Amino acid sequence: MLYMSVIVPAYNSQDTIEKCLRAIKKSTYRDYEVVVVNCGNQNEISSIANKYADKVIKQQGIERSHTRTTGIKAASGEIIVNIDSDVIIKPDTLTKIDDYFSHHPGVDALTGLLSKEHPNPDFFSQYKNLYMHYIFRKLPEKVTFLYGSIYAIRDETAHIYASDIKIADDTALGQKLVSCGKKIAFLRDLEVIHLKKYTLLSFVKNDFQIPFDWAKIFLKYKGWKQLGRNKTGYAHSPKEQLISVVLAPAIFLVLLGTLFGYASIPVLLFSILAWLVLNFHFLAFLMTERGPIFGISAVFITFIDNMVMAMGILCGFATTFMWGLKKMVKLSFDTP
Repeated sequence: MLYMSVIVPAYNSQDTIEKCLRAIKKSTYRDYEVVVVNCGNQNEISSIANKYADKVIKQQGIERSHTRTTGIKAASGEIIVNIDSDVIIKPDTLTKIDDYFSHHPGVDALTGLLSKEHPNPDFFSQYKNLYMHYIFRKLPEKVTFLYGSIYAIRDETAHIYASDIKIADDTALGQKLVSCGKKIAFLRDLEVIHLKKYTLLSFVKNDFQIPFDWAKIFLKYKGWKQLGRNKTGYAHSPKEQLISVVLAPAIFLVLLGTLFGYASIPVLLFSILAWLVLNFHFLAFLMTERGPIFGISAVFITFIDNMVMAMGILCGFATTFMWGLKKMVKLSFDTP
């Protein structure tokens, strides 16, 4: 039995952290400690955390990567488990983690996925949760990323940080581990419940920011070498999703071209059909899970979401290029 340190980064999570910690304490696995790193509403969160955690650390600053790093430095376990403060684990979650690591000594880290179950009934919360569940269920056992809601890493590997990415720091960490020759496993039966509630605004913001960060990660870790390998596209995105994200803005441009006489209607219809084919299984999954009205609404939301993701990627590439250009110019002036 491996001793575990369960790290719970907490930022303005006073509405969810008690549910998170209570679920951890209900674990059938007993050989662990809980470390809460509080970087938000300090008094209220610390008051809640002190009832459940073995260590409560107050930290200035709100970047998740720094919060997780602080927790790792305070941990004493052989296995470091990250659980976000708006996540509920099952009683056997830690047992599954211990069992996998014990039987796979060559694996350095592992990650899981979101359950289809979600407590918030609104459309965007349900859509995002089902989207994440569907995408992850298609992944192979060997992956190149970590998922912040639930991942575990061996203590001797936990010193490898990737803290230069603010939002998608978990993906960056996974990519850095793989670049260092480490192995990451995906456990399809390691499901957790995500309590996060999405509004239209937070949904759009999230799906712009993550691809924005992914573009930087893609360039930094030469993601083009991973495209299409190991039965996936890049990180947790399948090939059909990547193509769909590229195709959505192309359809929009063809639509504009059709309106102004620069493109034909058959080309537009063919592009739309191709996009629908790429997303057919996902949309059928949504319709099966939540009914025809939800599924039909999801067609339009998915297209808009693809547009937002494409914009995030383009802005991420552009920002990285401009930063590199600025650095080159500065070096040229500094060189005597």
